[in-house]
Formats: sequence, structure tokens, C-alpha cells
Amino acid sequence: MRSAALLLATLFLATAVDARAVDIKLEARLVWGTDDERGGPNCKPVDPDLAAKLHGMFKWKSYFEITNQIADIPLNQTRDLKMSEHCTIRVKNLGKSRVELSCIGEGKPVDQRVVTLTPPKWLVWGGNSKQDTAWFIGLRAKNAKPGDGSQVVTTN
Repeated sequence: MRSAALLLATLFLATAVDARAVDIKLEARLVWGTDDERGGPNCKPVDPDLAAKLHGMFKWKSYFEITNQIADIPLNQTRDLKMSEHCTIRVKNLGKSRVELSCIGEGKPVDQRVVTLTPPKWLVWGGNSKQDTAWFIGLRAKNAKPGDGSQVVTTN
């Protein structure tokens, strides 16, 4: 009887540890790309690591961070991250570093895809905006180290 209780306790603890191991901690940044050297009052220049990635891939002179969100997403759960008044991303943790991403712009679906996040690489998802500017969403695992690789996903 005592060994059965010990076995059940061990299985419970192993399951609890395993469940936490499949949670994903995600950092999401809404970035505005422009040729204007000044951002708006709520904009700050993107950190040098992400800026270097964006400058290497896209044409704009300046990149400004609009929003920075951190989310813990348990396995098979979905979280909505409000990036701005006009933009929400919905992230579902599919396990094994795979997430389903849905971008909702002004209440309407813009894009949906399944991607594998490879820490510590940035995944950059973006599209055109008004007046020859662009928006980007940078995603990475929160425990990512600056200065490592990137993956690009674009939509128009």
C-alpha cells in the first residue's frame, strides 16, 4: 500500500514537471519600420539586436518598438496578445516549440500559420502599412540570447 502511494506521488510529480516543461514563454514586439528618423511619442528605437536583423532584411532606415509583451502559454492553450489598438496576435502552443500564430488587424483575420520557434532566434512576421511604412511582429522565446539568428515571415 505504501509503495503504491509512493508510486502515485512520483507519477504525479513527474507529470507536473513535464507539464511545466512544455509551457512556452514568448516575447512579442510590435515594430514600425519607416524612413522617418523620429518615431511618435510612444515609440522607442528597437534594441540593437533586433534592429540589426531588421536592417539586414528590410529597406527602412528606422525601426521603432510600439509594444513589448511577454506571455507564458501552457501546452494546448491559446493566449491573445494585444499589440496595439489595431493589432492582436493569437498564439496557441502546439508543443515541441511549434505555435499556431493568428494575426488579427482591426478585428479581422490577416494571416494564420504554424511555425516552429527555435530559441533564441527571432521570428519576424510583417506586412505593408500606409505611407510606405511597414509593421513587424518580432517573436522569440523569452530566454533567448541577443545576437543569435532570425527567421522571417512576411505577409502583405
